[in-house]
Amino acid sequence: MGTETPPVRLHLDPALAGRGMLDGGWWPYGTDPLAELPALIAALDAQVGTVYRITLNGELWQSTPRRIAVSGRAVRLGWHGPSDVHEISVSGAGRDRLDLLVVPPSTSEDSALAAMATAARGDNGSHATAILDDGIRSASAT
Repeated sequence: MGTETPPVRLHLDPALAGRGMLDGGWWPYGTDPLAELPALIAALDAQVGTVYRITLNGELWQSTPRRIAVSGRAVRLGWHGPSDVHEISVSGAGRDRLDLLVVPPSTSEDSALAAMATAARGDNGSHATAILDDGIRSASAT
């Protein structure tokens, strides 16, 4: 029996109009970029076009590889930004850039789903960390 790959937990702004601070949210299962990024890249390839580069903030990740092999090609990884630890920037053929919220793997399902939905709203006006902080405060108030 082979192991099944879990589904990618990704929510994108359906219009991808680029009017909000973020274009969506992603909730990885862990902090190993070599294990987590291939499924994200494959999902983005299918939904918005070929991914060529991802820029991440290294604080959330257990390693900082420079490239990752996906579908027979190398995707470059940059580790100098973005400034918000909970954001990644994706560059590719389909769009100039997508900015995504990265929900920490240990986040509760309700909080993670709410944060990704907020990040995927076309009119969101907050950076990723603010969205996560608001979600945690709301969850603890209930």
